[in-house]
Amino acid sequence: MNDTPQKSLLSRTAKRTRDAARVVRGTREVIKPEPQDTHAEDANAQEDTTMDQNNTDQDKPRLDLEKDIQSGVEVVKRILSCTDEQIRSRAFLLGCLADYGIPFQPWHDWVRWTDRFMNTSHFGAVQIPTEFVDFLMTLSREPIETAVEIGVLHGGSTYFKAAVLQRLNPNIEYNLIDIEDNLIAYDAFKEHLNLIKNIPNTSDDFAGQAFDYVFIDGDHSYHGVMKDYVNLGRHAKVAIAFHDIHGHEYDHLDGGTVSSWDHIKDQCLLSHAIYEFAHNQRRWMGIGLAVKKN
Repeated sequence: MNDTPQKSLLSRTAKRTRDAARVVRGTREVIKPEPQDTHAEDANAQEDTTMDQNNTDQDKPRLDLEKDIQSGVEVVKRILSCTDEQIRSRAFLLGCLADYGIPFQPWHDWVRWTDRFMNTSHFGAVQIPTEFVDFLMTLSREPIETAVEIGVLHGGSTYFKAAVLQRLNPNIEYNLIDIEDNLIAYDAFKEHLNLIKNIPNTSDDFAGQAFDYVFIDGDHSYHGVMKDYVNLGRHAKVAIAFHDIHGHEYDHLDGGTVSSWDHIKDQCLLSHAIYEFAHNQRRWMGIGLAVKKN
């Protein structure tokens, strides 16, 4: 997501009172200003100060978001123009992700990433930084010209993934699927990335199409994940990836993402190399990757 309304704050100048003069019957008479109600002035000044503070408080989330979006765009440009050595460097990608940021969230498991990675707005990659970068380094070894991501929400993780893959495959087409458009700053990132927005849509609308790479992060119920896998995942020519493979908070949804990954992983064991990226102390989030082997 990129709304950038410019809102000017009204500045206030102090009132000056001057003696007014007039000529009456040939004499100069000084007319003094009427006595001021100092209590009323103090109350008005306090009210004005409060209004200014309220305006500042209301503008802060917008300004934070604008700043984080701008940083994100600059990081994407940095990745696209980096050297071959840099794009293969874990330290470089972690540094890029630190500048790009993860969204502000009060989650307990987010605390360890606060100082270096957390933005002040809700824009960013909703990922555990080290497992996200390690996943991308593994995935980016593969030749990927077409990609589709099911479930993109605000686009924070999507833009970063697309930048890394596009640096290695300049002609990549990166498709975005979601049931509604909640993308932040899509147009700003689209200026630099080969993004194709297919929203609103579901995997049903693309069933049977074969993309090189499929990332599944949509409906987190067991049946939702399996539907996306059947529609698109199983047709992937190079790799399939799944988010929240340790997301036990979805277990109540007929087994959720954990059970669906376990079952899909079993189906892929003979034909794919299986990778799991899970760096959280408590089993949470996690990324599963299955790379097809001939």
